[in-house]
Order: sequence, then C-alpha cells, then structure tokens
Amino acid sequence: MKKYISSLMMLFAAAIWGFAFSAQKAASHIPPFTLNTARSLLAAVFLFLLIFILDKLLKNGRRLISKRGLDFNRTELVGGAICGVILSLASLLQQSGIGSGTDAGKAAFITALYVVLVPVFSLVFGKRAPMNAWISVGIAVVGFYLLCIKGDLSLEFSDTLVLLCALVFTLHILAIDKFSPKCDGVRMSCIQFAVATVLNLLCALIFEPPIDPAAIGSAAWSILMLGIGSSGIAYTLQIVGQRGVNPAVASVILSLESVFGVIGSAFLLGEKMTEREYAGCAIVFIAVILSQLDFNSLKNTKR
Repeated sequence: MKKYISSLMMLFAAAIWGFAFSAQKAASHIPPFTLNTARSLLAAVFLFLLIFILDKLLKNGRRLISKRGLDFNRTELVGGAICGVILSLASLLQQSGIGSGTDAGKAAFITALYVVLVPVFSLVFGKRAPMNAWISVGIAVVGFYLLCIKGDLSLEFSDTLVLLCALVFTLHILAIDKFSPKCDGVRMSCIQFAVATVLNLLCALIFEPPIDPAAIGSAAWSILMLGIGSSGIAYTLQIVGQRGVNPAVASVILSLESVFGVIGSAFLLGEKMTEREYAGCAIVFIAVILSQLDFNSLKNTKR
C-alpha cells in the first residue's frame, strides 16, 4: 500500500508540473524576472512554514523528522544556493521561451528532454551511461526535429530558449544528486527558492520596468499555481514520494509531466498542435521512458 501511495505522490507532482505550463502561458504578460521573483518567494515561504510544521508533528509519539527547528546545515546552505542559481536560469529560459511564442504543450515536451540528457551529462562526473541512454538520445533528436523544426529547417528562437532550459535543468538534477543525500531535501529546497527570490528580484530591479501591481493582480491565480503548486507542493511531493519508489519507476512517473502539459494546454488554453507535432511528442516521450529503463533489472525479474 505504501508503494502505491508513493507512486500517487509522484503522479500528482507530474500533474502539477504539467498543468503549470498553462499557468506560465497565462502569466506570460508579466516580465520573467518579476514572475520568477513572485513564484520563488511563495515557494520559499511555503517550504519555510512546512519545515516548522513538520518539526512539530508527531506520529505514535515520535517526530516525523529530527528536531532541528529552522536550523540549516552547511550542505543545505551550499547545495541550496547552487541549485537556486541554476534554477533561476532555467526558469528564466523556460518562461522567456513560452512568452516568446512556444506553446505550453510543446514547452512541456522540450523541457522533458532533461530526463534523456541527465545520463549523458553524468559522464562528465564519471558516471557511465548505459547503452539504452545513448539510443534514447538519438530517438529524442528525431522527436525534437518533428516537434520544433519548421518547413524551412529553421528553429524558432523561442524553442531554442526552452531547449537551453532543458540543458540547465539537467545541471540542476545533477546538483541535487550530489547534495541531497547529505541533507534534508525540504530544507535545501527552501534555501534554493530563497536564493532564487533574491537573484530574480535583483535582476527585475535592474533589467525590467517597475513592478506593475495591476499586472501581478491579473495573474494572481497563475502565480499561486506556479509558486505554491508547481514549486512548493510538487517539489515536496517528489521528495517524499521518491523515498518509496524505485528511481527508474519514479523517473518514468515524473516524465508524465509532459503528457499533462499537452492535456493542460488543450483543455485550459485551447492550443492546437499539428499531427507532425503530436508525432514528435510521442517519439520524445518514448525516448524519455527508454532512457530510464534498466534492462538488466528487467532480465533478472523475468528469471
């Protein structure tokens, strides 16, 4: 039963992230640094309160987490700061791409390429990728070609921004892989969003016009979805749920984010995609799943 509950947590996280692409599109009239400041601040406050609440909760007379109050260790501070910088850049690229013309559903699938890229970039850190990861890269390239390359073989600028976002998210995942085993994930995530808030606020004050309260108010629901839902709740569900799910299975479930992205853009925004683009989506999704399968484990299971 616990395994199924963990899987449901992963599924809900993927659904929140997928539908959040529609929220980003709805809030695209807000400058990216300003929007990311608002969502990061909401996430940091939410996680800060969550740490305080979890520290007080008891189950059968025992604390759910070790009593540390609102204390943060060095690894959580350093790891959170590094992840905050990377996440700020990734969010900027993603929001800029969506705001420049990339459909929310297409952005969801392009962003999902990070799942394919992670095993490839792991080679830099001495982690050899299995053969199926390399095959997945080739399949994903075909899918991305169908999804984003137009008739004149040109790549839209907005699509390039989202692709760069996928590359940066790859670094984000690798950074989490390095720091998370040595610290509390919720605390590190809280620092991550606190750093992201400061960075985005500074950039907003320097590069963007003064914050328009009316524009913020008109996208209040989208900002709440992105801040509390996509950043705060979804990241927490991933951290808690992944403890009871095999990593390969968890990655496949989380990759459903791209499917929910298409569903959300269709139902919430009324966006339309061509048959060619749908074919590209399907191929990329197959690559995402293939990259996470452990063929050796499957063989052992059959035996």
